[in-house]
This record gives sequence, C-alpha cells and structure tokens, in this order.
Amino acid sequence: MDFPNLLVFSVLGTILIASFTSQALANQMTGILVPTRDEANPVFSGVRFITLKYQPGSPLSNSLNGKSEHITFNLKGTEPGMSNVISAFNQAIATQKQSPVRILNASLSYSADIIGQQDTAQLSYKVDFKPTISKYVLDPNSPQGVVVDLDWRSISINGPLMVDAPKYGNMNINYPIGLLQVTTPNLAQKFLNSQASAIMRDPLLNFQTLGIPMDRWHFLFDPTGSVAGAAGSGYVEQGGAKAVSVYSLGESSFREGTFAEQVRDATATIDNSQVSIRSSTPPPSAQMQLAGFSKIQKSGNNELAFVSAQAPAGTVTATGGFPLQVLLVLGGMMGAVAVFVLVKARK
Repeated sequence: MDFPNLLVFSVLGTILIASFTSQALANQMTGILVPTRDEANPVFSGVRFITLKYQPGSPLSNSLNGKSEHITFNLKGTEPGMSNVISAFNQAIATQKQSPVRILNASLSYSADIIGQQDTAQLSYKVDFKPTISKYVLDPNSPQGVVVDLDWRSISINGPLMVDAPKYGNMNINYPIGLLQVTTPNLAQKFLNSQASAIMRDPLLNFQTLGIPMDRWHFLFDPTGSVAGAAGSGYVEQGGAKAVSVYSLGESSFREGTFAEQVRDATATIDNSQVSIRSSTPPPSAQMQLAGFSKIQKSGNNELAFVSAQAPAGTVTATGGFPLQVLLVLGGMMGAVAVFVLVKARK
C-alpha cells in the first residue's frame, strides 16, 4: 500500500475508533444491517437524569436524605410484560413511520438509581431494549441496489410499559415515576399530583431525535471492512459484502451542527415545601452499519438506503476534508424515487 492510501486508512481508522469510543458512553441506538439477511439486532437505549433540589429539613429532605437505591434487572421476550413492550414498539413503528419493519423477539435491561442528600437527590435511568427486527428490506431487486428502510429508527413509546420486575413486581419502565412508585409509592403519588407530573411521565423510550436527517450523520465507507472490524465495532464480513458503510450521529461539527442535551425544568410543591426539578436527556447518539456500499435517498420526511455489495467503479472513499466524506456517485435519481414510491405503496 502506498503512502497516500496508508494515510487515508490511518485517518479513517482513527476517526472510526474515536467514534466508536465516544458512542459507547451514551448510545441511544446501535445496529448492524445485513440486507441479504433482512434480520438485525439493534440496541435502543433510553437514558435520563433527574435532579431534585429542596430545602434541608423539609419533608422531602427527610424522605430522601441518605437514600441509596439501585434497581437493575433483565427480561427476556417470554417473561411477563415483554409481549406488551414488543407490541408497543411494533405499533409505534407501524403508526408513526408507516414502516413494515417488525420486531420478532426482544430482551430488555433496566437500571435505575436514587441517590439522596440533604438538599438534593439524583435519579438516573438507563433502559436498553434489544429487539430482533425483520422486514427492513423493501426491495431486494432494485437496479440501484437493495432498498433498505431507515425510518424505524426514530420512534417514541408514549404510553406506560408495565413489566413484572424481579423483587419489585408490576413496574412501569417507560416513565421516570416508575422508579419512585416501587421504592417510595406515597412520594410518587405526591409528584404525580404536583406540577412535576409531566416530567415524571415523560417517556424514557423516546428516540425521535434519531430522526435527524441522515445527511447530518457522519458517513464513512470502509471498502474492505477491515477498519470497522479492527475498531471493535463487532463487524465481520456478512452477507457476501466485504465493504461496510458506517453512519454515526452525535459528534458536533460545522456540517452536522451542534447536538445539545434536552432539558426540562419545573417547580412543584410537595408537603408544603418547594422543590425544583430538572430533567436531562443526553444529546442524540447513534451508530448504524450497513453491509455494503450505501446511498441515502430521501422523499419528504422518509429516508431509505440503496445498498450494493461493492462500491461503483471509481468511487473515492474519502476526501481531503475533515470530517471525511464519501463521494456518492450513484446515479438514477428519478429511478430511485420511482422505487421509493413503489415500495412504500406495498406497505
């Protein structure tokens, strides 16, 4: 390999590894899609932090000062309540995105903490939903490549999700109030009856920010798959495609813009004492890998990808700019739109 190519791959590898490392801190979605299989196992992570500030010696302070509670459990698809979770995701995909993608099975991991002090308490949440999805291939025989649906990535589960939590029984894993309902039920009811009710019912499994257009995601094309594999992303040659297209969301730049945390504030009265509530959701963060060379196509608010096993002849994998960008050279735009209308009509 000559020096220019070596330099390109060195820089590409550095950026990929940095991307994988940063995404691991607050992933909201990761997934590897292999079009020839039409089945994948993405991971959706709902993360939230809620800070309560109150007067020392107040009834709320007396309830939470010194409290240290940690809840964690894992559920498989066959366990009580999981069928409702899977059904809720399938319904959201169908109604919010009109997508044919369906979840066949899933597992779930829930982790939450309450750390109370004299004048503040911190509530933290992380819910990992790990489905097996299918039917994301809309057309396997398009002249431009296999047509892959990408709209399913940005849904919101708006209602309560009740599961049978080990040691805690029936528990709502989708609302922040669920943590308080199984640890301090009387206090939970007071929050629900206060001005903080909206924050305490704000869904944890809300991934609408992942609907940011794909042209604002970093796009790197690895023609051999070797860089992605070396970066520890879990990618191996799959479905006959040695190449891999990597889309990453979350790093701010001039082209992609700035991604900020989502903050909600409220003030409530609990037991005749004022409490300030701040809810914080990390900035959108995601990574999607497609086995093969991909080209994003948009029509209105809908997005899909045309994926081929190999890049077209003459494709340049990186430019001299920073961040690296792939020069997308697939033609047939009008044909692509025609395919889009056709496959959407089949849903």
